[in-house]
Amino acid sequence: MSIRFEKGLNKDNATLLCKWSNEQGKEFQEQWMGSRISYPLNYDKIKELKNIFSIFNKEEFLGIIQQIRVDKDNIHIGRFVLEPCKTGLGLGKEALQGFIDLIFEDNNIKSISLTVFDFNQNAKRLYEKLGFEIDEVIETPTLKYIMKRYR
Repeated sequence: MSIRFEKGLNKDNATLLCKWSNEQGKEFQEQWMGSRISYPLNYDKIKELKNIFSIFNKEEFLGIIQQIRVDKDNIHIGRFVLEPCKTGLGLGKEALQGFIDLIFEDNNIKSISLTVFDFNQNAKRLYEKLGFEIDEVIETPTLKYIMKRYR
């Protein structure tokens, strides 16, 4: 595997991302995209997203990850999604580790945080394997965690 990142998301890959997400359904979209963007997903809904990075394995588009916000010395990431048929192959772990390494190239960044739903135990285990720990528990209609990893 040769994971790499490109800042931005071109229209062809955005359309492919919409197809993957819409095939999986509304719950899947809300899980990785949040509830602010209505289902079904289309290009017009995602073209304005800032700080998106496209994920590739060599030249093959695999998905996206986003830096949602920077708070002092912490970057919160989200909207991390891979092509559904590519999950379980180690690509997500390699992609997330690569993105963590990319973020920590900035010596001013001391931690990375992300949000995960309690029901998404596969993602939670992945994040724990990569050094994230539960930092905050949020009880909305659905239980979710803010997980954090320090340098």
